[in-house]
Amino acid sequence: MAGAGAVDYDACIEAGETRFMAERSPREQRREHRRALSRDQILSAAEIVFARNGFHDASLREIAELAEFSVGAVYSFFAGKEDIYRAIFLRRAAEFMPEMEEVIGRPGTPLGFFRRYPQFGRLVLRGGAIGAPLVTPAEDAEIQENFAAAQRAQAELFRRGQEAGEVRQAPPLVLARMFSGLVSAFQAAELGAEPPAHLRLEDLLEVIEAAFAAS
Repeated sequence: MAGAGAVDYDACIEAGETRFMAERSPREQRREHRRALSRDQILSAAEIVFARNGFHDASLREIAELAEFSVGAVYSFFAGKEDIYRAIFLRRAAEFMPEMEEVIGRPGTPLGFFRRYPQFGRLVLRGGAIGAPLVTPAEDAEIQENFAAAQRAQAELFRRGQEAGEVRQAPPLVLARMFSGLVSAFQAAELGAEPPAHLRLEDLLEVIEAAFAAS
């Protein structure tokens, strides 16, 4: 805490950043908005290419062509293929993690997210849905932590169920990983269809109840 008469440098920096944002010209704001849209366009194209080909067989040229950019333009946004792959997971995690936290607090399963973004669902399944999703390229701490947080949230749900006498006794984290396996198998069947099959959630819920309900 700053003493009397001391300079609060954090407050000064924050005020300076706020003033800088306010002082940007409309032209600069429009340019930044276009850049953000272009970046999202590249990521959406890459999501399709990675889901279809896998990481190793995907090429920057194919991503650029689908996004309607030159390869050089793609490099102005990302350092390379690995950087794009990482950005895809971080972009979707920013949406998925809050949704998952909401789902954990109420009845249901977090399948709606993957139905809205089927290409990302395929990408996760390619990467490995039981282990951490980013198996190739090299591990990334932030993505690994997102995965671990999702597993912890599911484990907490199973722990509460055990306390209520509704869920079979077993290590909650083990049950969470088994649950992820069942959901992943359901997603694989659904997302692998063209068009998506939209399998009955009731069937999945019956399997989950049979697998995890206390006897």
